[in-house]
Amino acid sequence: MKQAATYMNKVISLFLLLSGITFSGLSQTKIDSLQEKLVKITNKELQLKVLDTLTTEMIRSNHSEQREYLEKYVQLAKTLGNFDLAASKSRFIAQQFIYSGQTDSAIYVVEEMLKHKPEFKKKSSEAHLLLKRAGAYFNKELLIEAIQDYDKSGDLFMQSGDSIFAADARFFAGHACMNLKDFLKAVNRFEKAYELYDLLNDIDYANSVLSDLGGLYEMNGFYDKAIFEKKKALRGIFKTKNYKGISTIYLQLSGNYYHKKDLETSNKYIDSALHFSERISNSFNQAHVKTFAHIYKLQYYLHKNDLEKAAKHFQLIDKHRELTNSPEYYDAYLLLHKANYYSKLGRYSKAEIALKQLLGKKGQINDVSAYIDAEKQIAALYANKKNYSNAYKHLLNHSEARDSLYNERKTNTFLFYQSQFEAERKDNEISKKELAIKLLEKDQELSKSKRKILWVILISIILLSITISYYIWRIGKQKRNILAKKIARNKKELEEFTQLLIEKSRTQESLSEEIEKLKEEIGSQKSIEKLQDLTSSKILTNDDWYKFKEKFKNVYPSFFIEIKRKGFDLTKSEERLVAMEKLYLDTKEIASMLAISQDSVTRSRSRLRKKINAPKGHSILEFLEVS
Repeated sequence: MKQAATYMNKVISLFLLLSGITFSGLSQTKIDSLQEKLVKITNKELQLKVLDTLTTEMIRSNHSEQREYLEKYVQLAKTLGNFDLAASKSRFIAQQFIYSGQTDSAIYVVEEMLKHKPEFKKKSSEAHLLLKRAGAYFNKELLIEAIQDYDKSGDLFMQSGDSIFAADARFFAGHACMNLKDFLKAVNRFEKAYELYDLLNDIDYANSVLSDLGGLYEMNGFYDKAIFEKKKALRGIFKTKNYKGISTIYLQLSGNYYHKKDLETSNKYIDSALHFSERISNSFNQAHVKTFAHIYKLQYYLHKNDLEKAAKHFQLIDKHRELTNSPEYYDAYLLLHKANYYSKLGRYSKAEIALKQLLGKKGQINDVSAYIDAEKQIAALYANKKNYSNAYKHLLNHSEARDSLYNERKTNTFLFYQSQFEAERKDNEISKKELAIKLLEKDQELSKSKRKILWVILISIILLSITISYYIWRIGKQKRNILAKKIARNKKELEEFTQLLIEKSRTQESLSEEIEKLKEEIGSQKSIEKLQDLTSSKILTNDDWYKFKEKFKNVYPSFFIEIKRKGFDLTKSEERLVAMEKLYLDTKEIASMLAISQDSVTRSRSRLRKKINAPKGHSILEFLEVS
């Protein structure tokens, strides 16, 4: 079975090697073709396009001449005035210098390009350059400068919509803050990076951030927070079937539970890590995970004082780490357990050697607690040998390192909970503001509703008013029409009655003429007297007058009332005269109607003028109506 696995690994390696050679050959052919094409082109715009493709291929294949052609591209882009394109390739030149350890040269390239920042049309141009300079600062351990550039580049990437690069900038800034031991800023940057990676559905990087965030919490003694973040990462990484990642997180969870003194839970997670490590396809990665898993097993059995099982795991550790690509890497993690094992066996000299080796790696140890434990153990060994001066020295180192770690954790704990308190308070304030905004919005909606209701009521009132006004106008019009018709009818009746009277007067005149003729023909005095009595009788009888006056009032209802109101007290005969004047009858027509002579009409008119003091030049009727 082992031989078959070895043979299969050889076949896979040969396939990958041949694939690499084939890809490299294809890439080289394309690069040669592009180089030849570039020589023949004189148009600068076309040269820039060819150089763009050529440099991309060179970067992809890690071509030895890539920097030379990148610099040509940058220079040509500047000549053509396209500084965004120049910036896009300058960052790759800076990256080349960083890879080769020439960080100052990388910073110089970036700063030279940033001199053209006013000509940049894209915010991402500056952001990419700052990201590279931050990486150079990080390598030079200028962490404050690195954090400033990472943060600014992240902000610019967010403004330009390049969320993936913004997430990278936050992630790298988190590591810089962690190295600077700025716990709160490191947590803040990691959380921002996770939010962006999660939003972009970049599961691998999102899980990496959670894993590092969990490690940060663990370093500062927040084991429950570390467990929470690691389990969150575990749920995400299971979707990707990244068995190395799954196994690694199980081991990290085991360490967290070990620090919480929950040894049995810690041991279960080690078993889970070993189970999933069997599914890791890469042999180096599998050996790496198994080596750490057995170191954790060793730690568990040493704590249990089961030295026999501890010895077995020592053997398994040696077996698996030899299969990794860097066996010495694990010494720093293994030496403390070796010293502990030898001390339990009473082999103090070997324990002392292991502890001295571990203390010699002080600057290389990420787990500070291992260094602190080593100082304590070696102090105890020197005390057993009655070498009290060395024992005191190491005990003092232990105490100082422990107090330093304690104070650092205490400060970070205080700052963390203070930030949590402030965040909660801020959340409460935000909630209150949101509630106030919601209430205000409801008030605005209510006000809008009220305004709408008022508008509806107002419009309804206006419409109702218009309807009522129209109805009143319509009824008034109908009444006016009826009244006009009635007045017209009455006027017609009056005119007809007046004509009747006039005809009657004319008939009477004819009769009088006939009588005069009869006087001559008939000589009888008695008959003549009777006829004279008839002619002397009034044409307009009282009954005729009252009928006439009623009809007159129907046409001019307020005529006599107004005259009386103005103080003119007229007799019945004067009223008759004025009524005739109102009908615009001439003297002859009036005389006929009243059965008097025209002279009598003139005299009556003259007497009335004097009575009412009407001036000459004005008619009696005008004076009566106007005064």
